[in-house]
Amino acid sequence: MNAKYFLAVILVLNIYWMLILYESFLLTIVIAILFSVATSTIYNKLLDWTNSEFLSSLLSSLLLALIFFAPVGYFVYEGVVFIKNIDTSNIDIYIPSVKEILSYLPSYFDFFKSDIESLLVSINLPQIMKDGIKHLISLGGESIIFFKDSILIIVFYFFILYYRNRLGRYFKRIIPLSTQDTLSLFREISVVMGTVFYSIVVTASFEGLLFALLAYFYGYNPILFGILYGFASLIPVIGGMLMWLPLSLYEFSQNHISNGVVIAIYSIVVISFIADTIVKPMIIKYINTKIMDSKIHVNELVIFFSMIAGISSFGFWGVILGPAIITLFLSLIKLYEKLYKSEQIIKIK
Repeated sequence: MNAKYFLAVILVLNIYWMLILYESFLLTIVIAILFSVATSTIYNKLLDWTNSEFLSSLLSSLLLALIFFAPVGYFVYEGVVFIKNIDTSNIDIYIPSVKEILSYLPSYFDFFKSDIESLLVSINLPQIMKDGIKHLISLGGESIIFFKDSILIIVFYFFILYYRNRLGRYFKRIIPLSTQDTLSLFREISVVMGTVFYSIVVTASFEGLLFALLAYFYGYNPILFGILYGFASLIPVIGGMLMWLPLSLYEFSQNHISNGVVIAIYSIVVISFIADTIVKPMIIKYINTKIMDSKIHVNELVIFFSMIAGISSFGFWGVILGPAIITLFLSLIKLYEKLYKSEQIIKIK
């Protein structure tokens, strides 16, 4: 047997067992790699400032943990405390208020009035308490898993940045592409991932801040509601509505009709229309051309649908994985087209 084929078989088998060995860490490693690609511009600036790979990697890791995982940790903590302190006896108070609201709705809402009234009648408080405890336990378990994954991502992220240059030189040697093609492929992925990452952070923070101001004005926890709205805004189309609609309905149930109307109008006009529809594309364009300093066009529609598909397939991390997968696919297609054309030119000559 040819030594080259024998080595290839052994290598394939070894890769298979390596995948089994690291199966539970594959997702966190991929996320860490994507974060390192997306934040390469920040790392390079820190490297110029500190002139130390270790300090640059450490500061980048701390910054990622602060701007991304700290808000999630605060949200999970507040969510557990909230669920733990729920008094189900208050449901009896809110049911008449909801029924009163239904009576004021126009006649063309009759098709779902009966369904809601049937739901209110069927409410079982002991069962609600039982389900609440079950969901609390489930939330606690999911929180532990999320924090474990978050810590692993930060650790892998640090080491990927710290060994980035050595890993880059190694993959340049083993990838059967020219250095120029490899750098071009990495550059395209880096630009798109960086644009997606920075735009997500900036727009979610901006929209969360706008909603936090509204929450503060009406006496709610501005930090919690700002974080909640920021993460909800990552869900395309209906994300913001998942926050402002329940809050508005709650104000209606408390007979604060004007508060509910103001919350709805403010959220739709100021946040959903002005911030999300007008300001957000301007932010993405600014990040792409000024911060990333790129002439590569990012198709917002492709990114939009890749985020939806990513969330439905991978959950929360799909916001990062979706754009990365579609970007890699389009970049490989473009590179294949380039190599194919060059081969055709050589054959003609």
